[in-house]
Amino acid sequence: MDTNWKMRIQVYDPSGLVLSLSGIVLGVLLAVAEYRVAWGVASVLILTAALMHIYMQTENKWWMAASVAGAVLTVYLSYATLFKLESLILLLFAYFIIRLAKGIVGRGRISDGVLTCFLKGPVALIGAYFVCTHSFPFWFFLFPSLSVGLLCVAADGVADTYGKVLTNLLIYIGVALMATYSCLRIFVPAHFLFLITIPGFICITVRMYMKKELDPASCRSLLALCTFLFAVLTGIGFVGYLF
Repeated sequence: MDTNWKMRIQVYDPSGLVLSLSGIVLGVLLAVAEYRVAWGVASVLILTAALMHIYMQTENKWWMAASVAGAVLTVYLSYATLFKLESLILLLFAYFIIRLAKGIVGRGRISDGVLTCFLKGPVALIGAYFVCTHSFPFWFFLFPSLSVGLLCVAADGVADTYGKVLTNLLIYIGVALMATYSCLRIFVPAHFLFLITIPGFICITVRMYMKKELDPASCRSLLALCTFLFAVLTGIGFVGYLF
């Protein structure tokens, strides 16, 4: 019976769900830090994204990598924000970061859904912020969007030696981008609350290199959890500054 339940839960890809919600939760919390947000709207947004992810897993497994918070993506595209110059710059910037990282380490292995995985960051974060506030401060969220997006790509699963290096590059570039964003805002300790997750990322790095045979699924689960905590703590840090 326990095995049955475990298999049923795995069908819904809990790691993918956590990654999809990371950007949304951070977007909502950053909106709360700037505006008065209707919690009903925020709750429905998060619930819809979670249900959309579950639906995608049960309806068609080809969409495994495409669970980018479907409801937010729909709203995002309906206002044509994805086709603005700023959004295209964001995608190009992320593309060159990933290509540069792959060039440095040689043959880093990332799945074909790398762009979809990356979009979990900017689409979810900026989309959630837009739904809550009806504003689109692109440059304001350039660094946090890239940060969450790169962490989502890193959690896509890595198997070989070069892939380990690539994953770690993406992790720490993502953390550095969020630190840069926090420095550019009002410089207060609360804005760096996400640094609490650094030991978790370091543990994942150590685990990658200590084990001869890496379990990609286990690594992805741990990295997804750290990414979610990273996003939540970042948001709490900015909201907490209000008090």
